[in-house]
Amino acid sequence: MIVTATDLKNNFGKMLKLLDYEDIIVKKNGRVLAKIVKYTEPLDTYGTIKETYHTYRPEDRKVTYEEFLKFTANSEERYELIDGEIYMLASPKVTHQSIVGLLYGEFYKYFEGKSCTPFVSPYDIKLEVDNKMNVVQPDLGVICNLEEFTDEEDRYMGIPTLVVEVLSKSSVTRDMVRKLNIYMLSGIEEYWIIDSFNETAKVYSFEDYEISDYKEFKKGTKIESFTFDGLSVKW
Repeated sequence: MIVTATDLKNNFGKMLKLLDYEDIIVKKNGRVLAKIVKYTEPLDTYGTIKETYHTYRPEDRKVTYEEFLKFTANSEERYELIDGEIYMLASPKVTHQSIVGLLYGEFYKYFEGKSCTPFVSPYDIKLEVDNKMNVVQPDLGVICNLEEFTDEEDRYMGIPTLVVEVLSKSSVTRDMVRKLNIYMLSGIEEYWIIDSFNETAKVYSFEDYEISDYKEFKKGTKIESFTFDGLSVKW
């Protein structure tokens, strides 16, 4: 899990619990400062720590879906589970939320009276890839099978048709690489990435679990959907 020094300071107790499942990488100003790992060696009879050689194997740190549920059960923080790794989601900034609000407003108007429904984060989406369960919280999305896949506890258990991520500095690699792969391989049809830093929007269309089409839009032009005819947003 990668966290900022501020997140570590504000949530130190919760971070210590997370060490049961994975190591913590601490970043400050975009630079990696430290890695925190769980200490498992016994203390000697005088209560001092003995130095021992430890071989780190990343595969031993993967978290199961059941472990993720246990870890997050009583937490008010927001987390994602991606490829067996837990990510704590940072609080969004003003620009990020402004873009999400704009998109949601346009989505709401387009889908009003239609069978599909837009949703906005926080909203847990479970996606299975290679027999591994992932839990993600897209910033925005569109669901076209809400009634069919809502369980008795009022949780959506299906696969959205379209998802949107607005990049934050802490989420660039995760959104553009790891989530792109998960969204493509889980059966989602379309993925928007809004990059406010470079003032571009990338739209991917997926078919047969591969990228079937791709377009990039500059700020000031209309972002257009492959899947929904006439859905466009001027950013």
